[in-house]
Amino acid sequence: MEEKIYFNSSDGIKLCGVWTTPEKPTTKVIILAHGITVDKDEDGIFIELAAYLAQNGFVVFRFDFRGHGESDGKSIDVTLTGEIQDLGAAVQQVKSKGYQDIGLLGASFAGAISVLYVVQHPREIQHLCLWNPVLNYDHCYLHPTLPSLVKRKGHMMQEIKEQGWTQFGSHKFKVGKKLFDEMKQTFPYKAIKNLDCPTIIIHSDIDTYVPYEDSLDAVREKPSITLVTIKNAAHGFYDSVIHAQEAYKTTLDFLA
Repeated sequence: MEEKIYFNSSDGIKLCGVWTTPEKPTTKVIILAHGITVDKDEDGIFIELAAYLAQNGFVVFRFDFRGHGESDGKSIDVTLTGEIQDLGAAVQQVKSKGYQDIGLLGASFAGAISVLYVVQHPREIQHLCLWNPVLNYDHCYLHPTLPSLVKRKGHMMQEIKEQGWTQFGSHKFKVGKKLFDEMKQTFPYKAIKNLDCPTIIIHSDIDTYVPYEDSLDAVREKPSITLVTIKNAAHGFYDSVIHAQEAYKTTLDFLA
């Protein structure tokens, strides 16, 4: 069963969320946090994941960050600070229902947001799952190392300088200078060393948007983190039913 709700972030921005609940009562819950440029559906894969987890006895809460989907705010005003606040508001929504054993899945850009949040609030989340996580803003956006963004780097920086914003991805998602300024001063790959909760990274070895090597580095720095590699998958595991199901099952096995 699904239920759409609206709730406020700590600074008053109205956010949209969706509960997916299993048929039988459960104490197990997981929050799904989407990447930048998309929304709570993650181009459909979060809808399928939520249904899969609910079938296996989990309550699932997915939501739109500000400036995305059905939540208020403009994409050009999206910041790391704001997304961390939004994730905190989602956690409080879950806790208000009485859930205490809370899992969190952060995909792509929200991987970094999830790491930063959990390090700041170490008692809120009991299990952390990261899909293709952005852990190094320098490698992904500021001085990108992968071809998909290398060719855009010069244009992005020029646009930020001249007009105060640029665009990400096929959705032509507008992001502003403040986000870039924050990324220059924020280092999720350093924060990950301070994680105390059980953590897994699920990443494709040929990801063309987020360097797989950054996940390898994270595990070297924090050996208690489990890294599961999905071979030859696209970023987000959209390309194949087999890849998506492998990501779903790996996530479930970790949470169970």
